[in-house]
Amino acid sequence: MAMPSCEIVKIILPNASEISEIKVGGQKAVFLATDMSYGVVVVKIMLPNGSDDRFKRELEIVSSYAFPNVPKIYSHGHCTVGEVQYLYIIEQYISGVDLREVLNKQKTLTTEEAICLLGSLLETIEALESREVVHRDIKPENILCSDDGKYWLLDFGIARDLRQPSLTATNAHFGPHTAGYAAPEQFRNIKKKIDARADLFSIGVVGHEVLIGSHPFAAGARDYLDILRRTEAFQVNILNIKEDTTGELSQFISLLMEKYPSRRPPSAKMAKLWFKQIAEKIIRGMK
Repeated sequence: MAMPSCEIVKIILPNASEISEIKVGGQKAVFLATDMSYGVVVVKIMLPNGSDDRFKRELEIVSSYAFPNVPKIYSHGHCTVGEVQYLYIIEQYISGVDLREVLNKQKTLTTEEAICLLGSLLETIEALESREVVHRDIKPENILCSDDGKYWLLDFGIARDLRQPSLTATNAHFGPHTAGYAAPEQFRNIKKKIDARADLFSIGVVGHEVLIGSHPFAAGARDYLDILRRTEAFQVNILNIKEDTTGELSQFISLLMEKYPSRRPPSAKMAKLWFKQIAEKIIRGMK
């Protein structure tokens, strides 16, 4: 069965031009195209393999609501080529680079940039929480830094709708995750404890990484399992941020990375409110 190609994009968007391949891997291909109706768009095409439930779940989550700082879904559906039926999503294109690329070039963000990033992520997670959705894969590779200085959360491929049956077997030793960013209850597949607080943990890790320039659990780890061990056991030092004269931002990030969800902020909404107060103090002090 052939992987999706530019020719299939042309079938999905007959008036599209300037079609180029962005990424092809596994069972999904991603393309960039210019369409007469939508302008520049991202086209994601899934090769059916009998296990495309996660792609469908991602589609259900992202297309049902307009979440802040998440690219819009313009259209989605099926495209049949010969005897093969592909699933596709036509998504808003945001010009920019992912946060990992930014960190590879400059190692850290400024405190002001980090505050903007954390504020954007918390705003998105609060909205997801209100719909009982957990992203479960917040990491620099899934955060887009747009050309206008904004931050966007991408890739809902392993997102969990808490109102829907889980796609992961209950007796699985590990749940879907990215080592070093996933909370212990997430990679341990403790389903009853997975909610927005798992995303808060990931945001804390990202916040630590962009401010200090190294990963709190992966730096110095021997391998994948050692990263997981450190995530569960390693106590991260409180950050020393020059502009954070009261230490509240450092304490906030440490709180997000608490090992047990009961020790983190009880909700994304509360975390966002607390962060807003901290951020306002720091920004005032920087002026």
